[in-house]
Amino acid sequence: MLNLIRLELKKNKFRGSWMGVLIANLVFMGLLALIYFEPVMEEESVLIGYAELFSFIDTLVRSTFIIYASVLLAKFVIEEYKNKTITLMFTYPINRKKLMAAKLSIVFVWTLAVILLSNFIVGGAFLAVNHFVGHIPVALEPGELKAIALKTLLNAVAAAGLSLIPLLVGMRKKSVPGTIVTAVLIVAVVSSSTDGFSLYSIIAIPLTLAAIGILIAYISIRNVDKADLI
Repeated sequence: MLNLIRLELKKNKFRGSWMGVLIANLVFMGLLALIYFEPVMEEESVLIGYAELFSFIDTLVRSTFIIYASVLLAKFVIEEYKNKTITLMFTYPINRKKLMAAKLSIVFVWTLAVILLSNFIVGGAFLAVNHFVGHIPVALEPGELKAIALKTLLNAVAAAGLSLIPLLVGMRKKSVPGTIVTAVLIVAVVSSSTDGFSLYSIIAIPLTLAAIGILIAYISIRNVDKADLI
């Protein structure tokens, strides 16, 4: 399994994806800087507190990398089915289920890792800047930091599972655009906010969607032996 993962990473030149992560993090910091340093009325900060700011960062990061994950799904799985290059791979003495599991594991773990890493980098950069500028004058209490970290972790796990849902549309239609558009629609529905409320605020909803995504991945792995019949 690990050998298959290494081969997939090497074949798809996965290192280039980290450049995309770096660029995305720079964009996140730029957007955060625009909000943080925006002139404010009545000498009040536009930032209410740490919880609101880290929630904004988390939403931005999750939305971006759920869509990015759909691009990886399209590259790793859908394109290979569409171009029938995966048929050639199936002629090799490789367990098909392990091959599909390796592909989907890469997408899941990568999405989880970059969401956590990006939250850490962008959040850490904000805390460093705020230490010197002090737009949020109160200190970040250890208890509040722990609560934010736990929420970020749960949201990241949910997002990693949720990122697999577009696989359902992609496998049915063998469509790269369909896979990506599905991810965009999911992000639009789940992450859109009204008066600070979003469906993602109810942790049971993203966790349920994550379970659905993992179930879709499991079914895709289980049915991969029937690929020649499709």
